[in-house]
Amino acid sequence: MKKYRKKQQRLAIGLLVSALVLVMSLIGIFAVKMVEKSQKNGSGKSTESTSSRTVSTDSGQKDSSVVSKVTSASSSEAVSSAVSIPTTSTTSSAPAEPTTAPVEPTTAPAEPTTAPAEPTNTPAVATKIVCIDPGHELTQITDLEPIAPGSSEMKQGVTSGTEGATSGKTEYQVNLEVSQLLRDILKERGYEVVMTRETNDVTLSNVQRAQLATAANADIFVRIHCNGLENTEINGVLCYGPTEGNPYLTREAIDGSRRLCQLLKDNQCAVTGQKALDNLYEDNMTGINWATMPVAIVEMGFMTNPQEDLYMASPEGQQAIATGLANGIDAYFAVG
Repeated sequence: MKKYRKKQQRLAIGLLVSALVLVMSLIGIFAVKMVEKSQKNGSGKSTESTSSRTVSTDSGQKDSSVVSKVTSASSSEAVSSAVSIPTTSTTSSAPAEPTTAPVEPTTAPAEPTTAPAEPTNTPAVATKIVCIDPGHELTQITDLEPIAPGSSEMKQGVTSGTEGATSGKTEYQVNLEVSQLLRDILKERGYEVVMTRETNDVTLSNVQRAQLATAANADIFVRIHCNGLENTEINGVLCYGPTEGNPYLTREAIDGSRRLCQLLKDNQCAVTGQKALDNLYEDNMTGINWATMPVAIVEMGFMTNPQEDLYMASPEGQQAIATGLANGIDAYFAVG
């Protein structure tokens, strides 16, 4: 009986050990499975994280492209509505496209409401051509010439003029000096100036001087002279021009000549303070009758009067005379 009990105990212990071994084996297998599963789960998270970073980077590049396109528009509101941040996905390697298309500007740039202003310094009239004829010359021309085109009446080609009773200067010298000052003033004021002579030693008749003015297409013909009389007390300024019925000039040339005579005399006297004498209108002046444009002979003063002679010979007097004559020319074109 005792032997039987011992045998049963050994069998029970064997079964218990076998059960324990089996349990331990199961526990070992379960532990291995858990480790493998844990490793597998850890590896999956790492891959997903990498995938997420990759998608995020591509999405950023796409966003930069969209922003670049939209910021070229002038509206800041267009930028904010045009940029749609794409969502990331672990199931796709391509970045999501924006869900909103770039917004175009809603209004076009305003057009200018006024045209550019035109320059205001455009000359009102075209440049005028003034022909200045310093009267007389060093050597007189004794040959005769017609006083007008087709006229049988003849006069000497040109004389040497008068001479200063006190200054000793010749008329042709004073005429040229004042004419050159007048030329310079007119050029400064924008005129085109033609001189019949620039020196005293020339050979030009009165007809030739008028023809030079015509060849230059001059708008006016201003002839500069000094006066002289036996009576030394007479002084003052006057001009010669054509009569109202001059048979050689056009109506336009006659009217223009008479107006030019008045303006030249009045403006010279206004600057110099000289006495204004009555103008003389005659039809026997060669240099007038051969002109084809308004013409005036300016008698700047009397060289036979001591005071006026010295005044016309002085630099100050000549400058004042030239300025007054230039003002007269300005006045002529201002109303003509």
